[in-house]
Amino acid sequence: MTIPLDEAGIAYCYLPPYSPDLNPIEKMWSKIKAFLRKKKIRIVAKLPEAIEKAFSTIQQSDCLGWFRSCNYVQ
Repeated sequence: MTIPLDEAGIAYCYLPPYSPDLNPIEKMWSKIKAFLRKKKIRIVAKLPEAIEKAFSTIQQSDCLGWFRSCNYVQ
């Protein structure tokens, strides 16, 4: 037997459509891509080192800021 959510007293809410503005990982990738664009790496062999350097620019404060901007942390 199936009982509708309303009748069972279960509260539910609809999630908004996907938005990169509400996803902290998108903000991280944006910083990584900006770093790589600035370095203008055009040789495939140099790309791994550039990516490693790009990731080294990510700080704990960046992560906290991204989560705050997405309203995951107060």
